[in-house]
Amino acid sequence: MRTLIKNVRLIMPDRVMGDARLVIRDGLIDDFGTEAYPNGEFHEVIDGKGAYLSPGFVDTHVHGGNGTSFHDGSEEAIRNVLSVHLKGGTTSILPTLTSLTHEQYLNILSLFADLDFRGEAVPDIEGIHMEGPYCSGSVLGAQDVKTYRTVDYREVDAYLEIYPKIRKWTAACELEGGMGFGRFLERKGIVASIGHSNATLQETFEAYNNGYRHVTHLYSSCSSYHREGAYRKAGIVEAAFLIDGMDVEVIGDGVHLPKEFLQLIYKIKGPEHICLVTDATRWGGAKLPDGTKTFADAAESRVIYIENGVALVEDKSCFAGSIATADRLVRTATKIAGIPLVDSVRMATLTPARIIGIDRYVGSIARGKRANLLLFNDDIDIEGVFIQGKRVL
Repeated sequence: MRTLIKNVRLIMPDRVMGDARLVIRDGLIDDFGTEAYPNGEFHEVIDGKGAYLSPGFVDTHVHGGNGTSFHDGSEEAIRNVLSVHLKGGTTSILPTLTSLTHEQYLNILSLFADLDFRGEAVPDIEGIHMEGPYCSGSVLGAQDVKTYRTVDYREVDAYLEIYPKIRKWTAACELEGGMGFGRFLERKGIVASIGHSNATLQETFEAYNNGYRHVTHLYSSCSSYHREGAYRKAGIVEAAFLIDGMDVEVIGDGVHLPKEFLQLIYKIKGPEHICLVTDATRWGGAKLPDGTKTFADAAESRVIYIENGVALVEDKSCFAGSIATADRLVRTATKIAGIPLVDSVRMATLTPARIIGIDRYVGSIARGKRANLLLFNDDIDIEGVFIQGKRVL
């Protein structure tokens, strides 16, 4: 079955291809270009009317959306989260679990292992991102620090036995056993990411040499420039800038980091090492008005506020995750930070796909890759979403 999408501006990894077309065959990208339309019959012809045609967004750090969370532990809640992020252009996703008790992890991972959303209008689940529990309580954040603990391989083995597709694991490298955990993850083919960590500059260098090649939400819940008495010290942020091969997550909602920080990170790391993420809470994509008082969890045990397009903990001392969907990340990078659209899209598609090892089949427009595609206008408003060649929005 062949589908033709014509009259579009194709967003490639390094350029925009104007007045172009793309052919989908059996769910895969079969052909694209600016030359005359290919011969043959098409099951469907779609006129893009001059819109951009982009790879679908790849979000590797998502906790929830539209009032539910992956922690809620039900198929209905998971489907609800996936659906709202699809509307924001996410076609590949890593559901992200914060620090939980051992039993909670076992229950939620078992649920994900049994899920089968094939054929449904939801993003492809490409694995799980474990954001904990081996994190440091010495840095601010919205997680439940009571569940933080040092590395326990009996737990780790149990989680991997239940759900072998854990793709990414955030940990504090400086904790007891942390460096060895990085080596373990590297051997398993799991992205080892430094996060919720107070590592020093030198500890971060050491961590890089022990398998940690990624930093979770740079500048958020991680060490950076500070003073110890009269002496200036650097941390994870500065180490990430100095290590050429270190990839970094950036919460690109425009609130967690002001535009000048986005510009700085982009200037130093470049789009090939920056992964835009939503870090969306259960209120991601819910469009709650400023001033809303609500809860961070289904048990209604933790109050949060929605202000200025972001979630804040009850005392407003720090953010509690974003309420963004992926389209907002690209819009912020392009329209507010002034980053070229091609690079903004790359940071939300090919770079995260490469980091978690799925770039061979998603993340860019290339022959033979899945036809996970987006149509959007000049304001980066999503006008169409395709999952494996099927238009779902």
